[in-house]
Amino acid sequence: MPFKQLEQYQPSLTAELEEIAQQYHLHSLLIMQSTPDSMIVFAANQQPIYSAGDSGPKSVQQGCHELYCERVVNTEKALLVADAAVDDEWRGNEDLVKFGLGVYYGLPIVHRGKPIGTVCALNDKPFDFANGEPSAIERIDELRQTIEQYL
Repeated sequence: MPFKQLEQYQPSLTAELEEIAQQYHLHSLLIMQSTPDSMIVFAANQQPIYSAGDSGPKSVQQGCHELYCERVVNTEKALLVADAAVDDEWRGNEDLVKFGLGVYYGLPIVHRGKPIGTVCALNDKPFDFANGEPSAIERIDELRQTIEQYL
């Protein structure tokens, strides 16, 4: 249970998510834990949709669309979705359908060579993750590296 090792860092990781969300005016910044059939929020910035402990069903469950974070874990690669509403592959995604969050960037958290979760950002309007010094991509990657060091 690698995420058990992160529990002592949860307050500082949550503060870092909040700082990144405020700096870039992003709706949601999350650290997600992957389980065989769901993605579970480990930590989140202050916003009305996601809280620690919330979970979303993976596409292995009947009738469920693939989650953004599920793809990141399965491919072990970063994922950028510029606008799920106009993307046939992502139009049915739960975050877009239920919450209007169709902009996504996420990175895998890897422990002992295996993806165990993600660090991700979701937004309700277009956003250029590569813009700025440092960019949101750079800040999210720095946080991912910190998490992997804690593990």
